[in-house]
Amino acid sequence: MNKLIAIFLLLVFMCANTSIGQLFKIPNLIEHYNEHKSESTDTSISFIDFIKLHYSNNAEHSHEEHHDLPYKTLENSTSIVYFTLIENNLFETITFFYPRKKIVGYSSTFKSNLLSSIWLPPKIN
Repeated sequence: MNKLIAIFLLLVFMCANTSIGQLFKIPNLIEHYNEHKSESTDTSISFIDFIKLHYSNNAEHSHEEHHDLPYKTLENSTSIVYFTLIENNLFETITFFYPRKKIVGYSSTFKSNLLSSIWLPPKIN
């Protein structure tokens, strides 16, 4: 469900803030082409000629209906995105403590003071 919502929001963002939104104007392009086709009585205009007529560098059409064609006008948009980090306390972390057996270092079962008495200072009696 979250993946579907993320994809939907991405599509809305792409259509609103990039030139992909210009693709929604393609029906206007087809309608305008059909108008030109019906107006030209001597020869039928091909779609390529129609595109050359409206999108070439020397095309100077100032009609209002030409502004509805896709990629005909420059539209700039700026998006400022600001993310704030929110502490997520929805779930508590549970830590488990298991008692460990202490590992005692090596201890000899033979305890004699004979070896340690070598290092003692001499006793005067």
